[in-house]
Amino acid sequence: MVLLAVVALGSSCAGRDGREMVANGVGFTPEPTVAVVEEVPAHSVAADRARVEGRNTIGSVATEVISGSLGEGGSYEISTLQLDGIWDDDPLNVALRKPVLAEIARFADDLVADEEVPTGEGLLTGEAVVHLLDDRVLSVVYDFESSSGGAVRSVEAVRSVLVDLDTSALVGIGDLFLPGSPWPETVAFLARQDLTARLGEGAVWGEGVGDRSGLGADEENFRLFAVTASHLVLRFERYQVGPGALGAPEATIPWPSLVGLVDPLGPVGHLLP
Repeated sequence: MVLLAVVALGSSCAGRDGREMVANGVGFTPEPTVAVVEEVPAHSVAADRARVEGRNTIGSVATEVISGSLGEGGSYEISTLQLDGIWDDDPLNVALRKPVLAEIARFADDLVADEEVPTGEGLLTGEAVVHLLDDRVLSVVYDFESSSGGAVRSVEAVRSVLVDLDTSALVGIGDLFLPGSPWPETVAFLARQDLTARLGEGAVWGEGVGDRSGLGADEENFRLFAVTASHLVLRFERYQVGPGALGAPEATIPWPSLVGLVDPLGPVGHLLP
C-alpha cells in the first residue's frame, strides 16, 4: 500500500499566512517571495463562493507548495496554484489541484511497479506556469520531473488546465474552435512548422511516428495546451514528436493564423485580433 502524505504550506489567504501572490501575466512563473505586481481582473462570483464577505471577486493567484512521502520509496515537492478570493473547495480551485494530484498518483503507481527502486530515491518535482488570467479564462501548465532508482536522467511530464471563469468548466482544445472547421489539420501543420524552426530540420518525427501519432491531425495530440494574449501554446509529451532528449517540447501559434477557425463567441474568442 502506498502512503500518500501531503503537507500544504500556506493554506489560506496571503497577507495572513505568507502565501505568495501572482499577478496575471503571460508566461509568468511563480517564484517564492514574489508579491502582487498588479491587480487581477475583477471577475465576479456568487456571494456564497467568495472567501471574504462583500468582496465577491476571484482574487489573485496564490502559489502553494505541497510536499510529502510516497510509501518508503519516494517523495514529492510541487508548486501548485489556487485562486485566493474563493474557497479551497470551489470548482475552480478543485480544477487547479486535479492535475497535481493525478501526477502524484501516477508517480506513486510507478514506484510500486518498480520493485528495484532503492528506498528514498524516488523524487517528483513540479512547477506551475500561469499563461493567462483575464476576466474570462485562467490558463495554467504544470511541468513535472520524476526520477527513481539509478535513472540516468529525470523524466519530464506535462499537464495543462484551461478553466472558463464564467462557468467553472474545464475547456478542451476542441472547445476553442468552430464545430466542423479544419482546425486539427491547420494546427498540426503550423505546429510542425514552429517545432522545426525551434529544434531544427530532422528533429521532429514524421507523421504517424511517436507515442500518440506525433503531430497527426487528431484532437488527442493537442490536448496539452495553454493560451496567452497573443498565442495558442501547444505542449507535447516526451517521445510524442521526437527523441526523448527533447523532453516535453513546446510550439506556439499566433492567434491571427487561426482566424476563421477559432470560435469568436467561444472561451478565447476575445483574444482574436
